[in-house]
Amino acid sequence: MPDWQHSEDSELIKIAQEGESEAFGELYQRYAQIVFRFIYANLNNRLDAEDLTEEVFLRAWRSLSNYRQKGVPFLAYLFKIARNVLIDFYRRAGRSGGHMSIEEKQITDFNPDPSETAILNIEHQEVRQTLTQLREDYRTVLVLRFLSGLSPEETGQVMGRTPGAVRILQHRALSALRGLLEI
Repeated sequence: MPDWQHSEDSELIKIAQEGESEAFGELYQRYAQIVFRFIYANLNNRLDAEDLTEEVFLRAWRSLSNYRQKGVPFLAYLFKIARNVLIDFYRRAGRSGGHMSIEEKQITDFNPDPSETAILNIEHQEVRQTLTQLREDYRTVLVLRFLSGLSPEETGQVMGRTPGAVRILQHRALSALRGLLEI
């Protein structure tokens, strides 16, 4: 089995396009957590975020043969898919009268103390409620920079802005967020 960890994304994509699923698996390992954090920041439910993250990578795998690298990182491609998955999710939720999962945001990786789970749930809901009060571009820049851990350059590629514009937008978004938190 080849060691994919030291391979560039472009090399992994090319190999995955030739049908090597393990190369795509390495891309999944690299980016699943980042995509998950982006989606989870836009939802109230961890289980839905996990499902939608899987949907992002399923769509990416299905469309990989059509993917052409044009100087934009693969992660930006994944974020575009994630944004579309979220839009589809909200459309379905709107038609069904507001979908909410039966199990509200459980952490399934381990058996946490119920009080820890409750604190995490409250913190996530507070952050999400505050973020929803921001303009969409402010919310997006904050999620990409701080929850997904992208650099200003990577965030700029995802948002179609220069790194300088991202920094300015981030500054304005943080100022708006501070204003909301002071109320």
